Amino acid sequence: MARLPRWIAAILLGSALGPAADEEIARPPPLSIALLDFEDRAGFQGRWTLARDVPALLGRYLDGEDAFDVVSAERVVEAQADPSLSELEGRDLAVAAGRLLEADIVIHGVVETFGMRRVTAGDPNLAGYKSYHSRVRIGEVEVIRVATEQLLGTVEVSRDSTETPLGLDLFGRPRRQDREFRELFQLEFGSDRFYELPLGIVADAAFVELRRQIGALLTERPPIDLTSDNAVVLAVDGTVVFLGIGLEDNVEYGDLLPLYQDSLRVALVRVSEVIGPHLSKAAIVDDAAQVEAGSRIGQRLSRAGVVE
Repeated sequence: MARLPRWIAAILLGSALGPAADEEIARPPPLSIALLDFEDRAGFQGRWTLARDVPALLGRYLDGEDAFDVVSAERVVEAQADPSLSELEGRDLAVAAGRLLEADIVIHGVVETFGMRRVTAGDPNLAGYKSYHSRVRIGEVEVIRVATEQLLGTVEVSRDSTETPLGLDLFGRPRRQDREFRELFQLEFGSDRFYELPLGIVADAAFVELRRQIGALLTERPPIDLTSDNAVVLAVDGTVVFLGIGLEDNVEYGDLLPLYQDSLRVALVRVSEVIGPHLSKAAIVDDAAQVEAGSRIGQRLSRAGVVE
């Protein structure tokens, strides 16, 4: 007999393992996230290719979260070159690419601004005054659920900083900021040295904020309303169950729900279709116990890793 995955077994045996073990182990698998090429409106003139570098770096930030599993940039590039996508654009293209990659979530957006601007007053070869402005603006970042083609939300971020060193440039002597400005054109995007420079510091703040906003869209959701008497298993058809909760109860495609007989947790189901205001269909993840009509539905499992 095939063994159940450890996290499922822990859910089913939660009462025996105790609350602490149940919270530590009982978590759904991570969401698979594909970050497609972003539209580059910034036009950086150095070695960087912002259309791919920006989503690849954002993927590194998201991949640090236990709730997410980011598809490799190499696989994304390969999928986007598939001939079947050549006639598609916008959200249709994003969803089709997400399906090729078997991703749960697909993300694309626009790089509005990404760089450092130097402003000079006076003759830089004699006694000039300079300021250095670093700015990162990434907008129209759409977070799309592939299976339902649903736009979960659109996020954006803008971060900037300005350095105005005291004193004057004498006889064209370069300042530290001038050297750093020129260095940007040779640096590897997202390298350790990149993060030591003003633009890298601004970029880090921007990507941290994007990660927060995207994480909120995917994990911070209102709990399912289980107060109705109909919030139970309505029918069972093999490995498919019909639940008396739906759109108006805050159920979404992909939700992982425990089922109970009395106080015993007997099974776990994944929502495969939200049919109506108070009706949805789900697939039984395991068959460790018999699921019956009337079984009580528990609160969804959080992507953060504990039962909500």
